[in-house]
Amino acid sequence: MKQIAFRLNHICHAQFGLRTRAGSIIKTIKPEKKTREQIRLEIEDPFQAERLRQIQLEEDAKNFQQYIYNLKQNDSNPNNFIKVKVKNVEVTKTETATETENNTPFIVKKVPKQEKILISGIRRKVPASLRRLIPICRPLINMHLYQAQEAIADSGRKAAQFLAKTLVMVRSHAVQRGYDPERLYVHSIQVGRYKKFRKARFHAKARINPAFRETSQIKVILEERPTKEMFKDFVQGKTPSVISYLMKDQLVREKADYAKIRRFQLFLTSKGRQQQKLMLKRRAQKEMKEKGLSFKYLHRQIVEQEAEQLAENYDTGKSGLHRFNLEARQTLFKKNEEINN
Repeated sequence: MKQIAFRLNHICHAQFGLRTRAGSIIKTIKPEKKTREQIRLEIEDPFQAERLRQIQLEEDAKNFQQYIYNLKQNDSNPNNFIKVKVKNVEVTKTETATETENNTPFIVKKVPKQEKILISGIRRKVPASLRRLIPICRPLINMHLYQAQEAIADSGRKAAQFLAKTLVMVRSHAVQRGYDPERLYVHSIQVGRYKKFRKARFHAKARINPAFRETSQIKVILEERPTKEMFKDFVQGKTPSVISYLMKDQLVREKADYAKIRRFQLFLTSKGRQQQKLMLKRRAQKEMKEKGLSFKYLHRQIVEQEAEQLAENYDTGKSGLHRFNLEARQTLFKKNEEINN
């Protein structure tokens, strides 16, 4: 019996890398009751029992191997693969040219990623601890600059005042360097400890103990995004409330007509932004039924087309305004020269 147990242990370790105890196998194996016919056959052929045991061991090994294969943790079993639902799309077969006919070479062009335009500024000796600053800075990441300034103003915390001054400082740096403030987003905000200042703390009976005041430093990094990337958020109904307010103010100062106001209605009000999301969804669903492509691909394509058109109009308007301001400054300079002469 012990020989069978040790042999099973050897088979499990050799084929499956498993180690078992001989005692556990002996407990599970029950002694068989032999009949007179079996005893007679064993006397006539003493090696028959050994052959039967060998066959039984091979069968047990195969059964154990099948048990390991059917486990849910076995990655080699195709029944355990993750099931993915794929919609049936009609595929048209096209005749491809043979290798002898494809003589024209093709070039795979790798388009490099566009580098980000970053503007940074540091404010030191901020009289606020990290515990006060970090909860204010965390929700401002990837926000528009105007929206971040509005969120800080509404927070009502003392530590937010120092962060607001830092944002104004970095924005003035960006404007001085010629960046467009309407395309600035908060890329990241880094907050760290600064020097500790020593002061005195007075107690009763003329006792004085030293006290330390913690200070911090704030580093704000702004990113000037491309015009197309900025208008992608606007087309998807994610226009910041401050931008919509500035657009309203600009339309009022220009005394815009009804047609122009209606064209920008999708960016001016919350109801218009909600309507823009619904219109994009319906348009993508309609094209999905006609073309048979995925909804996400069509939605992304529609957003890119509309954002590109809006960005082109924005750039032309900016260039025209810059040209008008330049001409106005030139005429004013000529008038001043005539007066001086």
